[in-house]
Amino acid sequence: MKFPKKILLIDHEPGVTRLIRRALERAGKYLIREEHDDKLALNAARWFQPDLILVDTAGEDRRNIERQIHTDAALKDTPVLSLSNLRPESQMVSGGILSGYSFFAAPIRVEEVLRGVDELLFGKD
Repeated sequence: MKFPKKILLIDHEPGVTRLIRRALERAGKYLIREEHDDKLALNAARWFQPDLILVDTAGEDRRNIERQIHTDAALKDTPVLSLSNLRPESQMVSGGILSGYSFFAAPIRVEEVLRGVDELLFGKD
């Protein structure tokens, strides 16, 4: 029996996490928890013990969350996938590694997020 991979979505806007959550749940491979408060995100991660943390907060908030996750003994090896506004909206979605963290540049497409999550958790086909 295969257990679903656990993903913690962290974002201030419930509409964003709802969209991503629905898409991930439709894939049938993931158990999702959402957190909309930065101050509660670390405790939610400790409790939930996700296989992946998906963060979509801006600037210093995102860096603080990522720093807390990677300095926490129980979470330090948990991959963090950041949705970010690193590029102007006129540019297409791109992904990569920046300062050791995986990211997507905005504007994002849900299909790209699903592919990135799949690759991080299950590897490339």
